[in-house]
Amino acid sequence: MTVIRTAVAGAASVLLALTASGCSSSSDPGSSSASTSGTSSSQTSSPSPTTPSPAEEAETLAVALVPDYLGTIDDLYLDPSLPLDGIHQVAVAPEATAQATAIGKFRSQGYRQTGRSQLVSASAVSVDLSNNPAASPSTVFPTVVVTACVDVSQVDAVDATGQSIVPPDRPRYLVQQLTVVNPDYPDTSSWRVSEAPNRQAESCDG
Repeated sequence: MTVIRTAVAGAASVLLALTASGCSSSSDPGSSSASTSGTSSSQTSSPSPTTPSPAEEAETLAVALVPDYLGTIDDLYLDPSLPLDGIHQVAVAPEATAQATAIGKFRSQGYRQTGRSQLVSASAVSVDLSNNPAASPSTVFPTVVVTACVDVSQVDAVDATGQSIVPPDRPRYLVQQLTVVNPDYPDTSSWRVSEAPNRQAESCDG
């Protein structure tokens, strides 16, 4: 399982949750000894690099997308001059549509975000590399489900008068389940978030 545990700037559908309660191997080198003509010599050999399986590679790429996704959401909330279509760099419908709509509404109301959230952890919990873009009625793409915990304690949203619109008792964390798909698999640069429901939580474990 691929796991990221770091402090990375980024917000994940944070303001939807803020303004509406409860929204979304390697191994050590070994040594071998050989004896020739009564002389003992020690030889150190390094193991050959292990090529990740397609599933392992998919997990790694999907988890690596999470900080970029969070950072892009943050950027769009923080800077109203950025075009909303920037969301398509990290997301596809329905997530891209939902985010663009929410951010557009946020901006139109004169709100602005201050501060960034922090990614606490992200781990892949399932992977399905089925690829049937011609499937009907729904499209089937390779998919990785990632669970992420985001610290939003430093994120605020204020109205045109500078007053916070975030409830003071807002829980510190958002726990997200992101569905990450690849419409152009096996293109490694085409992983995108298609859904990212989240729930508010007092801890990453709860």
